[in-house]
Amino acid sequence: MNVSDSTVAIIGTGNIGSALAANLAADGQKFLLAGREQEKARELASGLGGYAEAVSLDEAVERADILVLAVWFDVFTQLIARYGERLAGKVIIDPTNPIGPDGSGGFRKVIGEQESSGQILAGLLPTGAWLVKAFGTLSATRCPRPPGGSPSARCCSTPRTPTLRVTWSQI
Repeated sequence: MNVSDSTVAIIGTGNIGSALAANLAADGQKFLLAGREQEKARELASGLGGYAEAVSLDEAVERADILVLAVWFDVFTQLIARYGERLAGKVIIDPTNPIGPDGSGGFRKVIGEQESSGQILAGLLPTGAWLVKAFGTLSATRCPRPPGGSPSARCCSTPRTPTLRVTWSQI
């Protein structure tokens, strides 16, 4: 899949979503932008030189081939539950870590110590969806990326750079 030939949507306008949006725009990539607050998505999109189109969550899911869910882990799981089978055939990118506010100004892990957020999310996605876990640590079994996107693949990792690992999982 060539990203430039695909419709990309970023869902989330917080720190990660905003940074990704700025980087995509700086690289000349057109994309959709959606968030919990549509006005915030419109404001962010208006400053990105016409590369971002602010849309609703429903429209982002409907139109995008590649969805970057730059949201808290619990919101990610809620979005999977909400859109379910509409995510089949799409690439779902998770650029986050499974953390949440701890109530004291810090953060805490929101899954068990021995759990993998990639494996949890992959288990929630419908058959035919691809999960890409970007910028996280891996606890999934290492295996080569399936050639041609083999539907028999479950959870694989491919090192991209010394500081970036991507987990591919077709459900």
